[in-house]
Amino acid sequence: MYCTSLLAVILSSISLVAGHGQINRVTHGATSNTGPNIYWAEDATNSKTATRVMYKASSPSYVLFDGFTDNSQMSCEASANNPAPESITINAGDEIDIFWEGATGELKGKAGTGSLTAYNPWVHAMGFVFDYITACPKDCSTYDATNAGWTKLAHAGIDMSETISPQLRETMTNKPEKYFPTSGPGLWAMAKLVQNGSKWTVKIPSSLKNGHYIIRHELAAVHNPKNSDPTTGPQLYIACIQLNVQNGGTVSLPPGIQAKSLYLPNGDFANMNVYKDSFDFAKVAIPGPAVWDGAPSSPDTSSKSVRVRAINDDTASTKACRRAKHARCARK
Repeated sequence: MYCTSLLAVILSSISLVAGHGQINRVTHGATSNTGPNIYWAEDATNSKTATRVMYKASSPSYVLFDGFTDNSQMSCEASANNPAPESITINAGDEIDIFWEGATGELKGKAGTGSLTAYNPWVHAMGFVFDYITACPKDCSTYDATNAGWTKLAHAGIDMSETISPQLRETMTNKPEKYFPTSGPGLWAMAKLVQNGSKWTVKIPSSLKNGHYIIRHELAAVHNPKNSDPTTGPQLYIACIQLNVQNGGTVSLPPGIQAKSLYLPNGDFANMNVYKDSFDFAKVAIPGPAVWDGAPSSPDTSSKSVRVRAINDDTASTKACRRAKHARCARK
């Protein structure tokens, strides 16, 4: 028994070095649901988690651009057909907080990471954050989401009205990568997540009807520009969280878009190079479809880049909303 336990610890340590991170927990009010343990299948949390396993301990921890057109990778990373056993019960209109944990400790205890010391903070600070949703016909614990249609709830890119904290800018210098832009304004959504204790908040539309749903929460890191090396390019970290929505409205989700069609595999997103001297951060386009406004008639959900920065930021979101005259602005 001792030898078996020791071997598990050693294998876990090796795997942790290779991985970049996963979901630590998801909270709703006073309720906390722990993410799965990919390194020890017998962990009791694995029978109670509402988060699907993102990847196997021996597999890559992210999806690269050559997987953008593969539903089996893009839907829920390694778990489109590997559901979690539980769902988090939530009221329509409520929020969930998603906490990410880094697989390595470069940022643990470092300044600018939201005072997170209980575990490793998320390690990358340049990139987008996306939130999608799909409906399960029944309980999501039996649902194969490989060919699901995904509707975008929110997205965030780089907000040029905000600036990364001096503490996190200093911390990110070679730990694990220098932050760009190197001076002046420009707060990437992923830096905002790190500064907030590796936490991201997702709001469920109050108009959504009762039922079982999956939140597809995605971090798209852009610190590794694509070149001739097939292991380079944007890194997509995709987490799928199962929900049971109650006390909702009457609105059903639009059909959505299959995960393989969310992004253009050879578009500006795949070829983004933030390190180029000529790179214009103010013109960063948010990849993927438009954000759904929660109304019965959905907006254009074609797979195009949307030039709206930091839709999750209250100020930037409101301004963009008013310019576009979205119906959801009137409800804010």
